[in-house]
Amino acid sequence: MKRISSLDLARGFTVLMIAPIHSVMLYSEYSVRNTLLGNFLAFVAEWHGAQIFMLVMGISFSFSKNQGLEPAIKKAACLMVYAYALNTLKFVIPHFFRWLPPAMLELLQVDPGIHGYTQLFLLGDILHFAAISLIILSIIFKFKSYNKIAFWTSVSICFISPLLWDATSDNAFINYGLQLAGGQPPHVYFPLLPWLVYPLLGLTIGKIIQQKESWLGLDSFWIPGLIIITVGFAFKHFISNSDFSSFYRTTPLDTIIHTGFVMIMLSVWHWISIYVKPNYLFKLFSYASRRITRIYIIQWILICWLLPFTGYQQTGFIGSLFLIFLTSFITLTTSLFIDLAKSKKPAA
Repeated sequence: MKRISSLDLARGFTVLMIAPIHSVMLYSEYSVRNTLLGNFLAFVAEWHGAQIFMLVMGISFSFSKNQGLEPAIKKAACLMVYAYALNTLKFVIPHFFRWLPPAMLELLQVDPGIHGYTQLFLLGDILHFAAISLIILSIIFKFKSYNKIAFWTSVSICFISPLLWDATSDNAFINYGLQLAGGQPPHVYFPLLPWLVYPLLGLTIGKIIQQKESWLGLDSFWIPGLIIITVGFAFKHFISNSDFSSFYRTTPLDTIIHTGFVMIMLSVWHWISIYVKPNYLFKLFSYASRRITRIYIIQWILICWLLPFTGYQQTGFIGSLFLIFLTSFITLTTSLFIDLAKSKKPAA
């Protein structure tokens, strides 16, 4: 498949914002979050970040030549290995060396002793989500009308999710699976319910993009996106009239509103890819888009391992700018060095 430049730009921008967002979350004083920088990063994280990445994940899957169940299981298994390896490197090892600040351990609700290490090792995150989602997408893709099945499944998940949150079982293994499906922080981030809405919708959108006779395309998804947002806010005001729910477990109306926004962003990135001349920043976005898992892993390990030197949520604005630059620079250069090492590896 020929890569779609607008999707690369959207995903690449999101990937490059991961280190700055996490740096501010872990290093910066709360006052920094009220600055223009803090508000911008919060906006990207809550409106453009994981949602558009997951949507693009579904779109890309619909274009892929390896959508079968067997390749999906193999890739999902790799992602699961990465997920638990990352938990070990960013949490378990720093906790063993007492690098994680007490306030952070309290936030994560880490118990004392061996149970605390187990909690940190099993903590659910976006890599767990991606692994399970891949298998679900591959199963749905086997059906002829996969786009319709994916759409109605995403709608069902949007509205049913709150009913299934925090389901439990006496069986430890089943209970862990239920946590990954509908748990909440600090035990699970990005649970399948309701986040599975985005890759499923992406699978539907991917099919639409491939249909030349369709009036909908990357340049026009802003239209249904705007309608969805308008309807969502209208219902929220006249029926729900409540504040936004938790970022990780959004209510149906909030999920609908976020969905409308990322559909608008699909068109925005499409326009950028058309009307802005190719440049070095675009190349950087494209590179980050192709190295998303690696960059995600590197930046988390780096940020957590720097905590003994930076402190937890103690850095002012200028220090935050420096740490954002430092973590982003080291993350990207490390990734580039890995590519360089691979390119110089002699053939077997």
